[in-house]
Amino acid sequence: MTVKALHSDEEFHRYVSFAEEVYEQNPYWVPPDAEHLISLLNGTSPVCANATVQPFWVEDDGKIAGTLTAVIEDTYNLRWNEQMGHLLFFEALPERQDAVFELFSTACQWLKEHGCNSVRSTMLISWQLPMIIDAYDVVPTLFHTFNPPYYHSYVKNAGFRTEKGAVQYEMKFTPALADTYRQMIEQAAASGITLRSLDLDRLEEETVAFTEICNDTFSEHWGMQPTNVPAMRGLTFGLKDFLIPEFVVFAEADGQTAGAVYSLPDLNQVLHKMRGKDLETNLEEFLQLFQQIDHGALIIIGVRKQYRGRGVNLALAAKSYLAMIERGYKTGSYSIVLDDNRRSRRTAEKLGGRVTRNSIIYRRELT
Repeated sequence: MTVKALHSDEEFHRYVSFAEEVYEQNPYWVPPDAEHLISLLNGTSPVCANATVQPFWVEDDGKIAGTLTAVIEDTYNLRWNEQMGHLLFFEALPERQDAVFELFSTACQWLKEHGCNSVRSTMLISWQLPMIIDAYDVVPTLFHTFNPPYYHSYVKNAGFRTEKGAVQYEMKFTPALADTYRQMIEQAAASGITLRSLDLDRLEEETVAFTEICNDTFSEHWGMQPTNVPAMRGLTFGLKDFLIPEFVVFAEADGQTAGAVYSLPDLNQVLHKMRGKDLETNLEEFLQLFQQIDHGALIIIGVRKQYRGRGVNLALAAKSYLAMIERGYKTGSYSIVLDDNRRSRRTAEKLGGRVTRNSIIYRRELT
């Protein structure tokens, strides 16, 4: 068996397509956006501005058995004063334990040689969300990772331990819950909070504002690193055709932007049904399925410190969920929340959420 460091576009395309072999018989997997993933592998994405990226694969008997990418994110390490490396985009065939062990060992050695003394596996915000440990028989919601159960043994056998757990909440919309959402909005309004929807005609200004809110809100949030406007444009300009302005909400108070929420239609409902089809040549089918989406995904929510305690978080989410209800959606999700983030978990629970998916983050020391 041979572990190979990848450098060419041809290799990156082969890396991405390998997942089709892994999930060929799995009815729940949703293919990633190949173009986006390749831009992360080759370092051309704005997300990679302060990162060093090295993809690997391992060949067993001349065939690819697994893929893994090592990332050193300088912005993350500067923020947390760490020398942390990250291992992402792992895929592997079953019953390839020896090959996968060599793959992880080589990637960890590369990180160590580049100055890292620890490594986190399966999660780096803006890159990839963590591995699931349940809900293997459910199509994942937008941006969420899907993986086979046997991946966890691979990671543990490579010397990793559990570092953090995380959850995804789901809200089943009812008339009573919609009334609760309206009350949340009214209570925030009584404390001087004004809500407004995303202005698509001022998308650059909105992107800048949202970037500032995220960097302020998540400055002390575990696992987060500061983002920048070019990277945030991926969620605004990059997904402009799928944004529902009423799903993306800003809160204002005292003449200042107090917080924001970013939600999207669950595009995975469409992408799953169109698995294997080219979207450009099947655009009419895509648009028809887009109109049938009945689940909304709340991806990011943040409130500036000085405005917390006034119900801004609840009002923002409630406004977004009400817009989903008005569009005919049956459910909404709220993710991703660390197990020990009680503030965010209480918010999700007050919004009527119940945990429906669990995930896990791994760590290994290299010293």
